[in-house]
Amino acid sequence: MCEQIATICIMADFGNGPYAWIRDPETAKPLVGPNIADAICGFPEDFGVSKGLHKQFANWVIDFENHYDDKGFNWEEWNQISIELCKMFKKEIGDRFLVEYHYPWEDPRYEGNPPIIDIK
Repeated sequence: MCEQIATICIMADFGNGPYAWIRDPETAKPLVGPNIADAICGFPEDFGVSKGLHKQFANWVIDFENHYDDKGFNWEEWNQISIELCKMFKKEIGDRFLVEYHYPWEDPRYEGNPPIIDIK
């Protein structure tokens, strides 16, 4: 029998720059679970995420909060950066967790049904 592992969901949200949640294996998509990282505190130390990557995530989520409602906001470019950050994150944490990127609900291209990408 395979041991199931938790999923870390990366998704920009509002407040103090929350950007990561952890979902236990019994909980189904699209739910994300409790918040574990934000622009102020970053990840707990035991996750082993570098300060440099946390800083990039913090800048990324702050950019979202500051510009999500700008008519000229480049969603395609911003989401591409998001996926690259998720790939860097997956490389840092290895196989201890699954990783998903949740496109934001605010992205007008998806009309209430934003995609979720599994990061390898």
